[in-house]
Amino acid sequence: MKTLLIIFATAMLCYQSNAQNSDVDADTQSVVTTDTTGNQDSLQKKKSIGMNVKPVRIDFHLQKGEGAIQPIYITNKFPTKVQFKARFSDWMRDSMGGHQYYPPGTLSRSIAPYASFNNDVVEIEPGETKEILIRIAIPDTAESMVSEMKWCLVFVESVRENRVLAPTDSSRTSVNTIFRAGIHILQTPPQMEAEKNLEMLSFSSLPDVENTYQILCENTGETQLDCKGYLEISSLATGEKIQTEPIRFPMFPGQRRYTNYELPEGLAKGKYTVLAVVDANEDDVPIQASEATIEIK
Repeated sequence: MKTLLIIFATAMLCYQSNAQNSDVDADTQSVVTTDTTGNQDSLQKKKSIGMNVKPVRIDFHLQKGEGAIQPIYITNKFPTKVQFKARFSDWMRDSMGGHQYYPPGTLSRSIAPYASFNNDVVEIEPGETKEILIRIAIPDTAESMVSEMKWCLVFVESVRENRVLAPTDSSRTSVNTIFRAGIHILQTPPQMEAEKNLEMLSFSSLPDVENTYQILCENTGETQLDCKGYLEISSLATGEKIQTEPIRFPMFPGQRRYTNYELPEGLAKGKYTVLAVVDANEDDVPIQASEATIEIK
């Protein structure tokens, strides 16, 4: 049972899946664009081309001396045979949720030095699905591997240049495209899975943005948390309650995250309580909350 605490026409275009640039969970990434063919004076047919990649996240739970293999499935949605290449990358989220990328093995919490592929390049016929296997092997001497969570990203991208048509102001121009998807790789030692904690550090109005409030929270545990935050506004005159649309965001261990929330439009004049809530969606992690009283004039 939960408890409540009050307190992004050039010569090269790069198509990247939403799962790489955001953190919304999904089973499959579809990295596609629209190909328009045929004579401009006739009815043109449109179809989606690109690739499907799944899963979007792979979790490992390994101890010292253990190893495991997981598949990444790639489906070719192009009309021709295409090569796809996989590579590792380190990455972090900044305090506003943006992604920062680094060479593999750069960050202290990188799992990339312990990861490998059975084959980092596959050639796939149209409509066909093939797999790339990712292996994580934890050496017997890797003490830090069993004391903290580590992670990296696997990029899967088309190797061959694919020419598609892109509209311009006056004509249609042929451009080269690269299609890319990102898969989150997480290694959480089993004994760390229970080390979960979330703290709300501050809740305040933004001085330069009207009717907008900001929450700052921190993951002080040892595992990734998949959080949601929202405001609950209650009228002191009528008791009516309104909840803002939740903002969902994951947080790595040790990460601080700002999230901004706008008050709903059309609030009647009067006094309200505003309850800021961040929920880690874990039964054993207390919900964090802070309350303020405001007046709409």
